[in-house]
Amino acid sequence: MKKVMILGANNGQIPFMNICKKQGAEVIAVSIAGEYPGFQVADKSYYCDISDKEGVLEIAQKEKIDAVLTDQTDVSVPTAAYVAERLGLKGIGYETAVKFSDKYVMRQEAKKAGVGVPAFEQASDYQEAAAAAVQMQYPLMVKPTNSSGSRGVHKVNRIEELREAVEDSIRYSGNGKAIIEEFIEGKEYIVDGLAIDYNYINTDLGIKEYFNKPNMYISKMCMFSSADRIDDEKEKMVLDANKKLVESMRLKFGITHGEYIYSKRDDKVYLVEIAARGGGVYLSSDLTPLASGIQTNEILIDYVLNNTKYDLGSLKFAGKVSAWRCFELIPGTIRTIAGVEETKRIPGVYKVCLEDLYVGKEVQELINDTRKHGPILVWGDSREECFSCLRKVEKTLQIETSGENGVQGIYW
Repeated sequence: MKKVMILGANNGQIPFMNICKKQGAEVIAVSIAGEYPGFQVADKSYYCDISDKEGVLEIAQKEKIDAVLTDQTDVSVPTAAYVAERLGLKGIGYETAVKFSDKYVMRQEAKKAGVGVPAFEQASDYQEAAAAAVQMQYPLMVKPTNSSGSRGVHKVNRIEELREAVEDSIRYSGNGKAIIEEFIEGKEYIVDGLAIDYNYINTDLGIKEYFNKPNMYISKMCMFSSADRIDDEKEKMVLDANKKLVESMRLKFGITHGEYIYSKRDDKVYLVEIAARGGGVYLSSDLTPLASGIQTNEILIDYVLNNTKYDLGSLKFAGKVSAWRCFELIPGTIRTIAGVEETKRIPGVYKVCLEDLYVGKEVQELINDTRKHGPILVWGDSREECFSCLRKVEKTLQIETSGENGVQGIYW
């Protein structure tokens, strides 16, 4: 029986675990201690920080693993690559993993590839950030060089706001550094894709909407269209930029998740970030297959475990659209929850994820991605059909919280 080490034990790793077990492999979960559901799915578990390369390597050597995998989280990608490289297992290479997880390095790679990036610099403290900002035009974006989940991401409109933004970004950055870059106005897009033996295809393109939170970037909805059905010229430009970048960065294999901005001002596509792992919120496990028809998780794991060869050019696309939608609850105590079963029966609703909500639960203020609620997953034949389904969800699902400002319902 082959042994597969999975880095992380949260919900995002469970699809990988289930596929590995389905293929007859023993699953070993590695994560910090906590009530993570992956510990219940795995055959064996170890408590270790997944960013601790040497600590994870020691466990891998002890277990004599055959493969190491991770999904939907950035911090474990370099660790998985490092362990695979040290043990002679199939991996993307540590140097490549850094390109896909360090925002400063990936911007340098985008410049080399000819993909648009705004003026940017890296800073380890406020003084360095202020010196870099002198050469840039406001507004600026400040974000952790190495992090995820929208934590520490700020839009800075003037110099007086810079110190607080930089210090917060550094607090959330795995390497103690922040990216300072010029703000690009435009429409945001997501592109997912799959690489096998250095060959690459885009699988789907997504559009994104944010909660109405000043100077904060917390996504509330993402909708994904099968890549084969994209006919808008701007969206084709985004797909072309993504494929160009991934191929330039020489990813041997893996799922990618990239974010871009199309600027109407200069008719150009700019990189926001790109990762060598599947997107969160059920993207690589459910939404990409629903939209594109391509089972990226299964293909990837089959390639790693069994060395199965795939001709990506021969894969058949489904030509569908899928989406996830989250919502905000005002801080307070959950008073009522209604319409859950009715929501599940709405045509086009694929999954309703509200297991963590219950009457009596205390709700905190929405300040980053970890505090939004849901998601609700839907799919259909078009964006219009998915938006129509989501409007029905908004009318059907009812949740009330009681707080300082009285009783309030869902903020969509």
